[in-house]
Amino acid sequence: MKNINKYQLEDFVQDLHFRKWVLGTLSEENHFWEDWLADHPEKKTVVEEARSLVVASEIEEISIPEAKIKEGIENILLQTSSARTRWYQLTWVRVAASVTVLLAMALILGRKEIKTAISDEKPVLSQSTETENNGKEPLSLKLSDGTVVTLKTGSKLQVARDFGRLTRTVNLTGEAFFEVQKDPQHPFLVYAGGVVTKVLGTSFNIRAYHQEASTSVAVRTGQVTVYQQEKADVKNNHHPEQILLTPNQKAVFEKERGKLVKTLVEKPVILSVIPENKNFDFNETPIPVVFTQLQQAYGVKIVFDSELLDKCNLTATFGNEPLYDKIDIICETIQARYEIADGQIVIYARGCK
Repeated sequence: MKNINKYQLEDFVQDLHFRKWVLGTLSEENHFWEDWLADHPEKKTVVEEARSLVVASEIEEISIPEAKIKEGIENILLQTSSARTRWYQLTWVRVAASVTVLLAMALILGRKEIKTAISDEKPVLSQSTETENNGKEPLSLKLSDGTVVTLKTGSKLQVARDFGRLTRTVNLTGEAFFEVQKDPQHPFLVYAGGVVTKVLGTSFNIRAYHQEASTSVAVRTGQVTVYQQEKADVKNNHHPEQILLTPNQKAVFEKERGKLVKTLVEKPVILSVIPENKNFDFNETPIPVVFTQLQQAYGVKIVFDSELLDKCNLTATFGNEPLYDKIDIICETIQARYEIADGQIVIYARGCK
């Protein structure tokens, strides 16, 4: 048996166990290569080169004539005398296999047909690590970029092995809360339940269970964009029905109808305290002022006719009531009603005399 510590590039490429690890076909419990690499950081460069060759050989099958293979072998043998000795020690089958991989990679690069392992249109996560939470409590995970993911019970997260190189891409089944580390150079993409959530750095929750009729994305801080995965046209950078979400807003994807709508979260949270009225204490306060202060506190746009409501006043002290309860009380006071549309609260009122 060969000493792995003395492996060179071709040794890694030809090692079946190593190839299975690169291609993600080993069992989840098998962490041999991760542990070995952690103990031998000096091998990182050659391992990455070997990984690239293995991936390239799996990208697409290319038919290479036997004469071309023989020509490639002869060129390699002629380069250096040491190379001649090294290669002649190998069997012709092994030489042919190695050169096939190298030629395949060169031909693919020449024709620019290498497919990106992680794309905005369809993530290929066969080379990924997978974590499933089968416990009774949420599971906290910290990704290599510093992002923290709280994985809910019965949920699964797949993280691409090349996470962070071009993009930061993950697949989610179930529910999780993300606190994404900001990195403008590497967008963070979450594929879940038929939609793609794209961010640079923010916090949000995604619920995407297979058995449920809808997928939802709710934003806590920052901004995210959400669009349907199957309708994305990456080549033209076009994402139909792309939705921009801000704090306390939510996108809901209705799977059966294929419809993506923008609304508000069930329980909007206070994002900032209004210094002049941190207790929401109103005394004959004009309704436009009340709505403006609530809008600033929750970051939720409240659409109303300021001129129509200018003579309406409110005397009330709010505590920890949910935002919708506050709106209910105000609307009852001025005989108005409200609706939630496109992530906003729209007030319908007759005014006050």
